[in-house]
Amino acid sequence: MKPIANLLDASLARDVLYFLPLGGSGEIGMNFNLYGLNDQWIAVDVGITFADDTTPPGIEIITPDPSALKQLGDRLIAIIITHAHEDHVGALGYLWPKLKAPVYCTGFTASVAERKLGEAGLLDQVALHRVHPGDRRAFGPFWVEWISLTHSIPESHALCIEAAGLRVVHTGDWKLDPHPVEGVHYDDRRLMALGETGVDVVIGDSTNATVEGWSGSEAECHRGLLDVIAKETNRVCVTCFSSNTARLASLGRIAQETGRRITILGRSLFQYVATAKANGYLRDFPELVPPEDLDYLPKSEQLILATGSQGEARAAMARLARGEHHSLVLEADDCVVFSSKVIPGNEKKLFRLYDLLSAKRVHVVTEADALVHVSGHPCRDELAWMYRALQPTTVIPVHGEGRHMTAHAELARGLGCTALTVQNGDLVSLSGTTPTIKAKIASGRLGLSGSSLVPLSDRALSERRALALGGVISVTVILDKKSRLVGRAQIELMGVPSGELGVDALKSELAFAVEEIISELSSRVLQSDDAIRETIQRELGHSIHQWMGVRPRQLVQVIRI
Repeated sequence: MKPIANLLDASLARDVLYFLPLGGSGEIGMNFNLYGLNDQWIAVDVGITFADDTTPPGIEIITPDPSALKQLGDRLIAIIITHAHEDHVGALGYLWPKLKAPVYCTGFTASVAERKLGEAGLLDQVALHRVHPGDRRAFGPFWVEWISLTHSIPESHALCIEAAGLRVVHTGDWKLDPHPVEGVHYDDRRLMALGETGVDVVIGDSTNATVEGWSGSEAECHRGLLDVIAKETNRVCVTCFSSNTARLASLGRIAQETGRRITILGRSLFQYVATAKANGYLRDFPELVPPEDLDYLPKSEQLILATGSQGEARAAMARLARGEHHSLVLEADDCVVFSSKVIPGNEKKLFRLYDLLSAKRVHVVTEADALVHVSGHPCRDELAWMYRALQPTTVIPVHGEGRHMTAHAELARGLGCTALTVQNGDLVSLSGTTPTIKAKIASGRLGLSGSSLVPLSDRALSERRALALGGVISVTVILDKKSRLVGRAQIELMGVPSGELGVDALKSELAFAVEEIISELSSRVLQSDDAIRETIQRELGHSIHQWMGVRPRQLVQVIRI
């Protein structure tokens, strides 16, 4: 394998079909995949992921880093979005100026994409093309067909990509739901027809590859939610993914079945409900009760839908748990239902919410307590069904952490397929007898800081983490013409715990330490402001860590008079 390259080399082998994941392989979320043939490329999905406890402060949204594609220019001929979840379309508004290619997706996804592009001020610049399930279109040397699959959002599609004499099925996110609450059934006939005529490679969802059995139907989840909500006599609040249109449809019907009225808390929920209705979904969704009218409605008739199923600090559910929401205060004997799975990395945030709610004597129900959630991703029996239908020669797992992709590859091998595990940045040749990793291309992550995308390796972000962990000490020393200290060193503390000493006593101790450091400096060191700063930072930092166990940042200013 060739060594890592910062940019994607345009002079790749002719008539070879390449696959390049730059997001979503080795992780869940942030899906961004490319296919290339004879210097022309298509991108499949442009998604985001969200910050967790390891992310520098001030960063909540993370996108793939497309820097390796800089030299492609107009050779990136299309961006194809498989469905409207944030981890597949959420980065479109952020990254399109770097990609500048026309966008193709079906109607519901296009409506979400339009909103993303509109919020970024790009809508009038982007050629956004609507396609239909079953369409087959040519993009340069590629033929692409959209195949309907079930998921937790309408219009999820696998893509059948034909190029260089190969047939590749890129599954996107999917499950096999025999009773979808919203949207069409999966197109099993087309999948089996493809298998009968030959599939070379499947590049597919690994999220639930470690889970035995089937993911379960949204119809089963509807019954589970109905059982829970029907037993409650007080207010019920349900939080789920805003984009889970099937779950929203179930909750709309449950409201009617239990004599409750729906109130929505959270902007993204409003947006997805409006988008679904505009595209012919959620047709029977009940009329909403405005939050300001809740006081006029008996608690037994209230069904609140709130954002924040993953414990996001600024979402409606977290503010309700903290008692900080301006429209509603949860009370004892209310019920909160978390109708979602816990995404790895969010456990601590969610457990804090559970504790806050329990302290209010609110009844908390999660998927561990009742059937209030089913996954939108295939479990092992569904993966096996798909590979028996498609009969692929090779499977390349994506959309999963390492353990998910390893389990996916082992399952595929057990069904007689070859399997290749990849990571972001692996340039894979799909041509030849067996797909092979040919080179490593630079990949990475960008964090949204304010309105700017910044590499997560940026020094400024590392400094933010250090400031958050240890705080800042500002030290000002004034020296006369003979480099003697004038007055006491001036100390200011920001975010530094003073412990039992107290702030004033700690400042005094630090000032004394600085004076001791300066008194021991040689005349040569005293002639250099930089040398004085470096010595104070080193010696004082060592002392502070010994005293307090933290390493605050030090800002040392030397003034000469």
